[in-house]
Amino acid sequence: MAAAVELQRRYRGATASERRAERRERLLEAGLELFGTQGFANTTIRAVCAAASVNSRYFYESFTDREDLLFAVYQRLVTDIVKSTTEATAGASTIEEQARAGLQAGWRILTEDRRKAKVIALEVVGVSERLERLRRDTRHALADLTARNAQAISGGEYVFRLDPVLTTRSLIGAVVEILVDWINDDLDAGAEEIVEHFTALFTAVTYAAIEPRSSPG
Repeated sequence: MAAAVELQRRYRGATASERRAERRERLLEAGLELFGTQGFANTTIRAVCAAASVNSRYFYESFTDREDLLFAVYQRLVTDIVKSTTEATAGASTIEEQARAGLQAGWRILTEDRRKAKVIALEVVGVSERLERLRRDTRHALADLTARNAQAISGGEYVFRLDPVLTTRSLIGAVVEILVDWINDDLDAGAEEIVEHFTALFTAVTYAAIEPRSSPG
């Protein structure tokens, strides 16, 4: 019955829910464009709606305010990064291969589209408690993923010489800070050089952090 009613409500070949999803998608794209170019503080809901070619009344069917849109844009970017890095590292057989593949995948998403880098590293900072919590949870999740992947590849029995939480969170924090410098043109290094630098750093730190467990004598 519900399906029949939905079919009757089609307009120009799309259902109401499909049109709503399409409007939301356009608003997300407009949010990325404006937040990633002119910045969150300088972006109004009216400007977002104009860029999305959406009547302002439709903004509120998907988002409660500007912060809610920024939250959704950031969340989508993080999801894309995690998905890409997970897929890229799936076939790695060494710590070095894993580090390089993951860094290349994540860095490519951010540096091939400066808007994404700006949203991830700059525009979400200090906007709201909810976004700060999401940023923190994201960094911690990426650090945990890095640690689990490294442990899986290392194999065998080993003990930690360095705290894995402190170690991986330090590495992820370093990547974010270098990304900020890259956005602000404060680095005399290209994306490839940065990836190779962090590949060497991640690999060295991983091997410094663990050692084989001694067999009982």
